[in-house]
Amino acid sequence: MRLHTRPRLRQLALRVFSASLLLTTFAVVAESQQTVQNWWTLNSERDLAEKGKLREILTKKKVYVNVSFSDTRPNSQAGNAEQNSVTRAVNEALFAHKEWQKVTYPEEAEFAVVVRAATAQGLGDRGPNFSLLLDSEAEVSLEVLVLVPGSQRSDGTRMPRLVWDASSPNTQIEAASAARFTIDGFLWELRKLREKK
Repeated sequence: MRLHTRPRLRQLALRVFSASLLLTTFAVVAESQQTVQNWWTLNSERDLAEKGKLREILTKKKVYVNVSFSDTRPNSQAGNAEQNSVTRAVNEALFAHKEWQKVTYPEEAEFAVVVRAATAQGLGDRGPNFSLLLDSEAEVSLEVLVLVPGSQRSDGTRMPRLVWDASSPNTQIEAASAARFTIDGFLWELRKLREKK
């Protein structure tokens, strides 16, 4: 009798081990697929963000700036130069305000400015571009978000609170000029709010 129980115990042990390994693998895969969203990131889930007021940043000093640019046109040779141009335009506009301090790490920031610019091949169904630097079919989309930390979630992270935003699916000008123009609009609204105080 003892001779038959050892193979059964081995089979049982092997099955338990295989099942626990499989469950662990599923747990790791499920955890890796969950994207952690911090307050300084806001993707397409704008409806999930808390709604705030621009006045929330009146006394804040530390700002995290995130600028991204993509060009999906065929045969486009832009890239780092255009990204650098957009980043430079945003930083020049924002940090003309000497009271703001740019921080490298978003965890140190009191508010964040997120600028997303993209150039794509249009279908020609929109109006013409106002810039000679752009192809007639190019469409430059722009999104600018100003975010502050919102309420705390159960996992310890904070919800994003959107205090100002602007977007355009086709700015009809190059990305750096569109970003500068939009940031200037944000700063103008902030200045008007300060004057009311």
